[in-house]
Amino acid sequence: MELYVTGSNIFRQWHCDDLVINEFRVLSPSKHIVANDRSRTNLLEINWSYNIVQIDDILYISGAWDGKENQFTKVPLPSECVTSKVDLCVTGNDYKIILVDKKMAALWALDLNKNEVKKLNFFIEKAIEDNMKKKKLDDSVTKAVLSSGTCLYLTQRGHVYSGILPSYVDTKHCVGKVIDVQCGHEHFVLLTEEGRVYTWGNGRRLQLGHGDISSLEVPTEVEALAGIKILKISAGGWHNLALSEFGDVYAWGLNDTGQLGIKHLNREHNESFCVPNLVSLFDKQGIEITRNVKDIACGSKHSALILDDNTVWTSGCNKYGQLGLSEQKYPSLNYYKNVFQCDNEDRNCSLICGPWNTVIFCKFEK
Repeated sequence: MELYVTGSNIFRQWHCDDLVINEFRVLSPSKHIVANDRSRTNLLEINWSYNIVQIDDILYISGAWDGKENQFTKVPLPSECVTSKVDLCVTGNDYKIILVDKKMAALWALDLNKNEVKKLNFFIEKAIEDNMKKKKLDDSVTKAVLSSGTCLYLTQRGHVYSGILPSYVDTKHCVGKVIDVQCGHEHFVLLTEEGRVYTWGNGRRLQLGHGDISSLEVPTEVEALAGIKILKISAGGWHNLALSEFGDVYAWGLNDTGQLGIKHLNREHNESFCVPNLVSLFDKQGIEITRNVKDIACGSKHSALILDDNTVWTSGCNKYGQLGLSEQKYPSLNYYKNVFQCDNEDRNCSLICGPWNTVIFCKFEK
């Protein structure tokens, strides 16, 4: 596997000399990667000041740590996690790292400012399935995502919990089992196996997609996507992308730096959208691209797409070169531009964005 990286390297989290990486480069997420055994290294989390990397069963922080830059050190796991070999989900932001026992017994919040750890019980509520005979004692956490203020947890059974101290989110009204959750800065998105999209949280920047700026406490279906089977969702700071089964992309929310990438004929502007709008892509001659999109990702104020020909397209804020372009020539893009091509067709490419980075994962097809 190869990683192509562009964007912020302010805290030397990518272990190269440039503070701003303004083109996609093959970089290692680890100082200690073994050249002939890359499969044992996995990039789990990209934040502003550090990344979380897993090598075999060990978690590392790469970047800023304990007031110093250019660090590569083990995540300070609580002793009980080490001695009991607890299977963990990990997520973080620039203030906390959350370690969750996948068996839902407990979680640990590492305060990065105070350099202290707090253990919390993962409260097991009363049975919440329609069949009340079943308990969720055999459930397990499969994903944890941390926003600037709270955390979402998704379980193998499709249950959702919210908050650093988890509380159950009622999703019984959602059509289909929940298969993914995403956090923006102030809002949340979930996807069900039926391809339905639901949002809740703060809507003041149109990020909920319901046509207004109302805030919602309960996951509510995005009606503009009803009837369209969505395969993947991604949440940025205050915007979202959704990828349909037909390779179409829909975008909505704040568009102050062009992060939605929606281009109008004969005019360029940064209009925000309160409901999902179909994204169209155009080549240098202004001709619409008809290829399908196969992956999507959102940063804080930018977005990235990969098409089925392994071309990469980006739009939005480019302050730290996260679009894969010169930040001086292109401070931002109002609509998607083809910025990179994974030349080898025998590679399976996918995307992940940090707040100010874009990373392409390229795996060789067997």
